[in-house]
Amino acid sequence: MNAFFQSHYPLSLFFTNIEEKILDTISLIQTLTIIAGIASIAYLYVLKVVIESKRLPIIHKGVAEGVSIVIAAHNELENLKVHLESFLNQSYPDFEVIVVCDRCTDGSVEYLQRINNKKLIIKEITELYPDINSKKRAVTEGITCASKPWILLTDADCFVDNSGWILSMMEAKEQKDICIGVSMYEQKSTILNQIIQFETVITALQYVSWAILGKPYMAVGRNLLYSKQLFINNHGFGNRAQHLGGDDDLLIQQIATSRNSTVGINSQTITRSKPTEGFRAWWRQKHRHLHAGKSYPITVVICLSIYPVFGLLYYLGCIYCLFTHDIKAIMLFYILRTCIFISIFVRMRRKWDVAIHTLYLPIAEIVYLMYLLFAGIYNLAVPIKKWK
Repeated sequence: MNAFFQSHYPLSLFFTNIEEKILDTISLIQTLTIIAGIASIAYLYVLKVVIESKRLPIIHKGVAEGVSIVIAAHNELENLKVHLESFLNQSYPDFEVIVVCDRCTDGSVEYLQRINNKKLIIKEITELYPDINSKKRAVTEGITCASKPWILLTDADCFVDNSGWILSMMEAKEQKDICIGVSMYEQKSTILNQIIQFETVITALQYVSWAILGKPYMAVGRNLLYSKQLFINNHGFGNRAQHLGGDDDLLIQQIATSRNSTVGINSQTITRSKPTEGFRAWWRQKHRHLHAGKSYPITVVICLSIYPVFGLLYYLGCIYCLFTHDIKAIMLFYILRTCIFISIFVRMRRKWDVAIHTLYLPIAEIVYLMYLLFAGIYNLAVPIKKWK
C-alpha cells in the first residue's frame, strides 16, 4: 500500500491542491459576502441617522407669504372629485389652487367650473406644443399664471390628510428657496402594494438624506415647494423641456444647491397618493421615472449604486454559500444584518406612517434589488412612452 501511494504521490498532491484552492475560494466568497452585506446595510443606516439628526425648522412668525398650489391634470376627473377638497380646505391664510387641465375630455373643466370656491383657478390647455413635454408645459402654464411668490407642486391623484400641509411646508423651508417634501402611497391589501410601499420608502430615504447632506439630486412632483422667481430666473425647465419626465428630479439638479435647499420630513408635510393598480401599470410608471436617471450626473449615479450593487453581491454570495452547503458560516451574520435592516425600516415606517409589514421586509429587499437589476436592463433597451 505504501508503495502504491508513493507511486501515485504526484496525483494525490494534485487533488490536495485543488481541494485547498476550492476551500480558499469558498472562504474568499464568504469574506466578500460579509463585506458586501456590511457596506449595503451601513449605507442605509447612515442615511437613517442623517434623517433623524435633522433639526426641527425654526418657525419665523410674521406675515404669511402667498402660496400657489399647482396641479397638472390630464383626464383626472375622478381623482379631482375625491382629492381636490383636501387642498382647497387648507388653513393657510394666503393661498390659491391652480388646476391645469391639459387637453381634458372627461368633463374635468366643467366639474371644476361648478365648484364655488374663490381659491380655485382653472387653466385650460387645448393643444399640444412640439417644443416642450406635455407635463412640463402644464406645470409651466400653472406657474406662469400663479399670483403668489411660492409654488407648491402636487398631482391630481394626491391628497393630504391634514389642513396644515401648506403651513408645515412653508415652515420647513425656513429661509431657503426650495423645500423637498415626501410623498407616500395609500395602503392596499396586496403584495404589489407592499412592494410599492417599500420602494417609496427606500427612494425617499436616499433623496431626503442626500439633500440634508447638501447634495440634492431629486424630488417628487407630488410634494415640492420652490420660489416662483427661482423657477423664472433659471428659465423654467430650460434645455430639458422636451425630456420625457424629469419635471421634478432633473429640475432639482438644475436649480437646487446645498445653500438654497432643505427638506420637509415631518408627518404634517407628507402627501399621499393612490397607488397604481396592477403590475403592468406600476411597471410603466417606474419605467418612466427611471428613464430620467439616464440624465443624472455620474457622481449621483455612483452614489445611488452603492446600496443596490453591494446588496446584490451580498445576496448572490448568500445563495452561493447555500448551494455549497456552507451557509452556517454566514448564517449568524445574515440574522444580524436582517435585524438591523428591519430596525431601519421600522423607524422610517413610524416616522412617515407607512404600512409595511415587518415580516415582509427581508423579502421586499430581495424583490426590490431584483427589480432594480431588471428595470435597469429594460430601461436601456425599451424607449419611454409619452406622458398621456
